[in-house]
Formats: sequence, C-alpha cells, structure tokens
Amino acid sequence: MNMNTQVAFAGSVEMSSVKDAWVVLLNDLIVHAGNFGAKNVMEYEDKELEAFETGLGMMMILMKNMMRDILEENKDE
Repeated sequence: MNMNTQVAFAGSVEMSSVKDAWVVLLNDLIVHAGNFGAKNVMEYEDKELEAFETGLGMMMILMKNMMRDILEENKDE
C-alpha cells in the first residue's frame, strides 16, 4: 500500500505521508476539544462539568502523545 499522497500547496505539488495528515488532523482535534471544553456548550455544572473536563483532558493527552509518536517515527525515516 502506498503511504504517500500528493498534496497541492499554492501551485506546487509535494509528497506528503499519511502520517503528516494524521499530525494535522490530531492538532486540529486538540484545538477543537480545547475550544469545546472552554465554551461548555452542554452547560454542564458541578460534577458533570468536572467529568466532562477530565474526559476532554484525557483525550487531549492521548492525541498529543499520538502526535509525538508519529513525529518521532518521521524523524527515524
């Protein structure tokens, strides 16, 4: 399976790996989760809010670690 994808940037074509796409996606998800938690769109209170923030925090830590692992793999290639 080919792990590379052609990506166009302002008229040029560069090879980008699937791992690069995952890094971008994970970064966007981290930002989105932070904004979602800050806005408290579900209007949670007390223990529900604490559980919600804990869950989002755990997801953000997982995504940051996934990004770190992918970036370390890219350095080794």
